[in-house]
This record gives sequence, C-alpha cells and structure tokens, in this order.
Amino acid sequence: MATEQPVKPSIRFAKNFIVEQHLDAVRWPQTCCSCGQPAEVYDNLQLKEKFKNYGEIRVQVTGIPYCQQCAKRSRTGKLVNRAVYVAAFIIGIPLAVLLILAASRSSSTRFIFCGLIIVLSLLVGYGLAWLLIKLPVKLILRKRLVEPVDAWIIEDDAKSDGTKGVSVVISIPNKRYAASFAELNGVSQ
Repeated sequence: MATEQPVKPSIRFAKNFIVEQHLDAVRWPQTCCSCGQPAEVYDNLQLKEKFKNYGEIRVQVTGIPYCQQCAKRSRTGKLVNRAVYVAAFIIGIPLAVLLILAASRSSSTRFIFCGLIIVLSLLVGYGLAWLLIKLPVKLILRKRLVEPVDAWIIEDDAKSDGTKGVSVVISIPNKRYAASFAELNGVSQ
C-alpha cells in the first residue's frame, strides 16, 4: 500500500511570492506576520478576478496569522489603502476629463490619446491621494497602522513548468516574516 505524499505548493519569488499551484497547501509560520508575536487571529482574503481566457476565478488565501493588536491595525491599514484608491479615482477621473476637453478644444490637436491621458491622470490622482491621505495617516497613526498582507490574482505566462495560467501573488510587507514564510514553503529568495 502506497502512502500519500503531502501536496507541496509551487511558489516562486519575484519581488512578491507567486503561488502557481496548490494555494491551499501554502503554510504560514505560526507567528504574527506583522510583529512576530504568537498568532491569535487568522485572516482570510477572498479574491475574485475575471480573465478573458479563463473566465471568473475565485480563490481564498486562508490562515494569515496576526496577533490581536496587529489584526486591528491591519484592518485600519486596509481601510486607509481603500481610501487612497477611492480618492485616486475621485481626483483622477475629473482631471482626465478636463485634460481631454482641453486637448480637444485646441485647433492644432488632431488626435488625442485618451487612454494615455486617463492612465496618467489616475497616476497623478494616486500620487496626490497618497500624499494627502496615506502619508499624514502613516505619520499620525504610526503605532495604530500596520500594512496588511495582500494578495491578488494574475494571468501568468511565465510559470515554472512552462505553461500559461492563473497564479496568486502574495505580498508580505514584513521582510523577516517573508523570509520565514519562504523557508517554511521551500522558496529561495
């Protein structure tokens, strides 16, 4: 009778951890991912993305460990990050409209790169939102704010086995915890 081998996740490191296969087999060190204290609370991230070639993909990153204090602080960090993104759109979209209208009124303008103007306006909006929201909040709430572990889904054309598909990117802001995570999952950084 053959014994079943435990499934190991296929992870590579490229600035962040890219989980190519077996996301449910990812192991987390049992310390808080922000401060290193013993883990008391486990967070889950629900991810959903729609891809042209793969349809809608739903995955869940489970078991992200936090201590009680860092769990509250990471929720604050998520709210601040969300506020920055919303403010970036609130600033960027009207700025893009104004720039497109200004460019279209010029008699020498024949063709307007609307997409480029929109992207640049959103980048300017994000920069302003970061300066006006995130920077002051980080300075004021320094001890009450923690950058949370984040994850997102990408279409991956450079998987280790040479195939194309969908992968999950996990971003761990704490470098010491990221090194422990890499060691536990057999990833070379």
